[in-house]
Amino acid sequence: MNKNIKLGHQAPRNWRINKFNSIELEGDVAYCTSHDFVYNPEIEEQKLYNAQPCYYTDKRFIDGKFNFFKETKIHWTRFKDVSLKTCIRKTLNCKNIPVGTIVKFAKSWYYKGKNIDNSFLFKIKKENKLDIKYEISEPSFFNNFETHSFSKKLTNKLRENGFIVQVFNINPNYISSLISTAGEYLNKNIEITNEEGEYAIAYGYNKKIGFSSHKNSFRGYSNGCNNILWDKFGEFNKWSQCNEINKDLEINEIIKILKEK
Repeated sequence: MNKNIKLGHQAPRNWRINKFNSIELEGDVAYCTSHDFVYNPEIEEQKLYNAQPCYYTDKRFIDGKFNFFKETKIHWTRFKDVSLKTCIRKTLNCKNIPVGTIVKFAKSWYYKGKNIDNSFLFKIKKENKLDIKYEISEPSFFNNFETHSFSKKLTNKLRENGFIVQVFNINPNYISSLISTAGEYLNKNIEITNEEGEYAIAYGYNKKIGFSSHKNSFRGYSNGCNNILWDKFGEFNKWSQCNEINKDLEINEIIKILKEK
């Protein structure tokens, strides 16, 4: 937002409201509803790609429902609005909102025929700091393949070489629901309609890697039948557009390729 933006009520005095149904933040932030703090998804994702403990490896934390690209809501209600005082209190109680962040208290209706912004803008002047020591505790990072010895050996070898590997003992060949930011990594908020073996997602050396058991598709992507799929941080778009390593290569050769910068 513009540094010179006017804080407080955005509406003219006679049109101001003092009850709101959402508290919104813009920028590189997402909201952890279980522990009431915000974090930078890009920073946490880069840690993940380098096999470091981060938000996405830690089972203690649960995402909010309203984490979008460059936008999050730390509060939202459908039926019962909250007062301006409550909005300020909730905002100040939320940890790790960066100093200088403009927080918007909004109301999801408008004045018919009037171009009036009924929101209230509040600026963070002092950070409510929460220091977090992230862990690798999400159970999938300790799983291994049960039905395919090659994939199990590859998983073990990856871990020996500094990668972290999530293994899922079901492999959906069709995903039909929205996936949250963490859902891509933790398999949350996904409706699984069919099973086709097992699959793994590994991270390390600034890379994200996916592979399935046997010659199964990888989460429905046919290019994963015969290949291990991978891409670098900041370059991953979708699994169908990844780099490929043929599964018929020796495991040591696969590891060598994945460790290259």
